[in-house]
Amino acid sequence: MKKILYTLAAIFIGCILSCTPDKDEVLEMGLVDMDHIKEIKLRTSHYQVLADGKAQLEFNPLLTTEDGFTVQDSRVDHSQIEYYTSSGETLSKVFSTSDQSLIGKTLNVYAKIKGSDLTSNTTTFTVIDPSVSNAYTEITIPVIFHLIQSNKDIASYGGEIPMERIHLLLDKINNTFSGSVSTNATGVDTKIRFKAAVYDPYGNKLQEPGINRIYVEEVTDEAKDQYNTFIVNQKALWPYDKYLNVWLISDRENKYNNFFYTISRTCIPRYITPGTDPTEIPKGLTLSSVPENWTPTPNEVGILYKLQSIQTMVRSFGEKNENELVNGFGLYLGLLPTWGASSRAKPQDYCSDTHKYYGNDNEGYNKNQTAYKLVGDCFFLAENIMDDPVGVHRSVSQQQAQRMRWILTNSPERSAWKSDYAFTGR
Repeated sequence: MKKILYTLAAIFIGCILSCTPDKDEVLEMGLVDMDHIKEIKLRTSHYQVLADGKAQLEFNPLLTTEDGFTVQDSRVDHSQIEYYTSSGETLSKVFSTSDQSLIGKTLNVYAKIKGSDLTSNTTTFTVIDPSVSNAYTEITIPVIFHLIQSNKDIASYGGEIPMERIHLLLDKINNTFSGSVSTNATGVDTKIRFKAAVYDPYGNKLQEPGINRIYVEEVTDEAKDQYNTFIVNQKALWPYDKYLNVWLISDRENKYNNFFYTISRTCIPRYITPGTDPTEIPKGLTLSSVPENWTPTPNEVGILYKLQSIQTMVRSFGEKNENELVNGFGLYLGLLPTWGASSRAKPQDYCSDTHKYYGNDNEGYNKNQTAYKLVGDCFFLAENIMDDPVGVHRSVSQQQAQRMRWILTNSPERSAWKSDYAFTGR
């Protein structure tokens, strides 16, 4: 019996010793000792920053210990890291400026551990002129959301989508286009606003501003033309020169399991106003004159989007995955994706002030498939309107704003903002 007790005691003590973390393991849960750092690699959140006093560029140092381990950012005491320009000026971790004399200049910056001789590589960024976007006048686009639901969808899945949910969605889109929710280094106020329509095409006041509810026994695509015929038959294609039509189509059965990729991404500009200089057409778009006897189709003049995705979109990386509705607004106004699913599809959006990345970049951060990305020496949160589905989509760059405003001025099927009929009924 005594022998058994000794054996059990030995096992118990051994378990305690094996399960008790040693000193180093405990220390790894706290801040890293800066004396153990062997290398600093300095990265920025962007390679440009607007001199508007709001835009922010962040320095993101990557530390490596003497043992060769990369230190997680949460374990870095950032108060112990200093930042200097090549001319010796001290900078804070977040750089912002309204100094117009810096416009066009490139700043060279390196990091240094306080009280140490250890310094990082030198990284560079350029200060850019915000005057173009500051001079914009406001454009207001009247929007009508056509909520297309089957009776079964309403009865079985929680009823109608409430008006408040749609208006919150519109608020989010406006916050993105106004730049009010982001301090992105190149993000601007586009001065493009989207406002809920008040009147229908017959001059009747809408019961719910910005909403046209369509109830059907079944949402079908019998013509197999991505709901274009269905929408026309439901009289849900309101005049494109008075409304931005947004069709939120219930697809509870996943008839289009790649709805955004298959349908929403086809809602792009196609035409230009006669007399437009073709050399001014934004690169990456194929625009032509409006055909004679043109009968507009929904995907030419509006945005088609899966209704369920405004509430249940799963954020995952992939070219054919669903993306947020605000991304569809960008496509509608002539923007191109800033990302590609693989190195075979490297992105080109023709805006030099956006980050461009792809998913299987071996040099990237977790293969660039999380919300944070790595491009060269830039480590950043994907927050541009045209980033992949994992991004937060709350920022529009200055050159993207220029591109969209050109489309609004020169594409006849994007001319609803020139009419106030939706707000006056006459």
